[in-house]
Amino acid sequence: MTWSVSEERRLRGYAVEWLATDSMLLSRRTRLYRQQGTAPPELLGKIPAPWWERAAGRFRLGQRLLRALVYNVVPLGDGSLFVTYGKRVGLLRGGRFTPLALGRPCRVLRGGAAVGRDGCVYFGEYRTNRERQNVRVYRYPPGASEVEVAHVFHAGEVRHVHGIQRDPYDDSLWCLTGDFGQECRMLRTDDGFRTLQTVGSGDESWRCVSLLFTATHIYWATDAEFERNKLYRMERIGARREVLGELDGPTYYSQACGEDLFFGVAAQLCPSQTGRQASLWCWNDGGLERVAAFEKDALPVSLFLPGTLHFPSGPGRAAEFYFHGVGLRRADNRTFRVQRGRPSGGASGADVSPAPG
Repeated sequence: MTWSVSEERRLRGYAVEWLATDSMLLSRRTRLYRQQGTAPPELLGKIPAPWWERAAGRFRLGQRLLRALVYNVVPLGDGSLFVTYGKRVGLLRGGRFTPLALGRPCRVLRGGAAVGRDGCVYFGEYRTNRERQNVRVYRYPPGASEVEVAHVFHAGEVRHVHGIQRDPYDDSLWCLTGDFGQECRMLRTDDGFRTLQTVGSGDESWRCVSLLFTATHIYWATDAEFERNKLYRMERIGARREVLGELDGPTYYSQACGEDLFFGVAAQLCPSQTGRQASLWCWNDGGLERVAAFEKDALPVSLFLPGTLHFPSGPGRAAEFYFHGVGLRRADNRTFRVQRGRPSGGASGADVSPAPG
């Protein structure tokens, strides 16, 4: 099946944070919106920020330098939105943002917050943590005024949490950690982190940021800094793991669209990556195929972020999805639509290289 990639000009400057069949949640700077069909975006509220951050955030480079970006928007059963923005975590309800206090400021990577079968939101600390202090997994119970600590990794166990995801087939939660040696772990819990099962650990083949689930397998692409990056799948019954192919760099985020699975390689410019491109790969029964690639811009990764493709959370759609470009030449802060079939026009001015053929 052929997939096309084209810029969605009407969403330039917006990022799609949550995607459902008939609606989407969008972010633009500190503001969050809902869009129904083709109607104009409806403002839901904004995230408070100090004046100096608001001033810097008016410019794209300021947003990237300060990491002043929305990372997660998760609708809850009571109508509120669980939101992470930069190092802030809070709830948006009735147009008002209420911050939730953490033990210490941290980020939560995109797609890294999950609602468990108990209705609680689970998320973990993502900090630089060079000192290898302890690392916390938090739980936010519905309607509560504060978060709880669900689990603590002791000092030296892991560097940080890459993400927590819910398996829609059995409602278990999966916790992904990094970064080196035994810190690379894939863990699973059935009881809200009272107990944890180690699925795999010990090297960069278990270092990943996101998982995709099917009825028979779990899929992931590695976020390896030093080893060649690969796409893996593991059988649910028996846990047999196999390599499906090699990728051209580390993968942060992934997205399912129908039965096709997509993986976004980041332009991190690390030792495992020889080029300067962020690329979109698709896996289906026909094999692994590169759909498109974008050039990293000239700005340094350490200050202005790697070149990445940001996918939305949510139930998604069967024949299309969106991604938002960050740190990419002529594609930064632009949103792209991926759909079945060939586009009528190109990628609307972005430096995107389609797959051969």
